[in-house]
Amino acid sequence: MGVTGADDAKAKVQRLIDAGVDFIKLIDQDQMTRDEVRAVVETAHRAGRPVVAHAHRMDEIRIGLDAGVDGFEHTGLGTAPGYAEDVLQRLRERNSGLYWTPTISPLFTLYETGTVFPERLDDPAWRVGMPADMASEIRRSLSTISQLPYYALFPSRIPLLQRKFLELRGTGVRMMIGTDAGIPAMFHGDATWREMVKWREFGVPPMEIIQSATLWPARFLRAEDRIGVLAPGRYADIILVRGDPLTDMTVVRDVKVVIQGGKRVR
Repeated sequence: MGVTGADDAKAKVQRLIDAGVDFIKLIDQDQMTRDEVRAVVETAHRAGRPVVAHAHRMDEIRIGLDAGVDGFEHTGLGTAPGYAEDVLQRLRERNSGLYWTPTISPLFTLYETGTVFPERLDDPAWRVGMPADMASEIRRSLSTISQLPYYALFPSRIPLLQRKFLELRGTGVRMMIGTDAGIPAMFHGDATWREMVKWREFGVPPMEIIQSATLWPARFLRAEDRIGVLAPGRYADIILVRGDPLTDMTVVRDVKVVIQGGKRVR
C-alpha cells in the first residue's frame, strides 16, 4: 500500500499491526520521503515488529539503514558489478545486528526454466494439489517468459550474483534463506531446497545454511522462544530427509517425514 505523508504511514502500519502481521516490509523506500520511512520503522518497532526493506538499489539500502530497518531482501536486479563501498562499510558496522535474505535462486531457476531446461515442467511434483486449469495457465505463461524485456538482462545479471552474495556475507550480516516463492517458476514445493543448494554451490558451509533456514529467521521474527531450534518447549515442527545434508545439501529435497506441532502428517 502507498503512503501520503508520515501520519498516513503511521496509520497504515498500525492497521497492519492490528490485523496481526508478524513484520512490516518496505518496497521502493527510495521513492518515499525520509519522514515517511522513519514513521514506518518507528511505528513498527514500538509494537515490537521488525521491519524488512527491499534492496535492489543502493539508495534503497542507504535509506533503510538511515531509518534503522532490521533487515533487507534480495541481492539486486541491476547490472552493477557489486555493492558500493560506503554501503558495504555501513553493513560491516551493523554486522550481525542486521539480517539479509538474498534470494539468489529465483534468477537461476527462472532462466533455466525459460531457456536451459524447460523440461523441468514435465515433472508433476510442482503441480501437486494444484487445480488443472491453474497448472495449465502457469505452463502457458512460462512458455513465453523469455520474451519479456527483463528476461533479456538475465545473462548479464547471473554472473554477478555470486560476487554480490559473497560481498554481503563478508560484511557479517545474518544471512537468511528466502525464496520469493510464488513468482514465475519458483514453486512452493521446491523453492527452499533450491535456495539452500545454491548457497552450497557458492561455498557456504552446510550447518550455516541450515541455521539460515531455521535459527536466524526465528530470531529475526522474534519467535525463537517457539521456533527455529529443536528444544523443549518449542513447536515440534520437524522434517526428516533421506541422507546427510552436512555432506550433501541436495538431500534436503528428499523429504521423507514431516512432523507438525508434534504430530506426524507425512
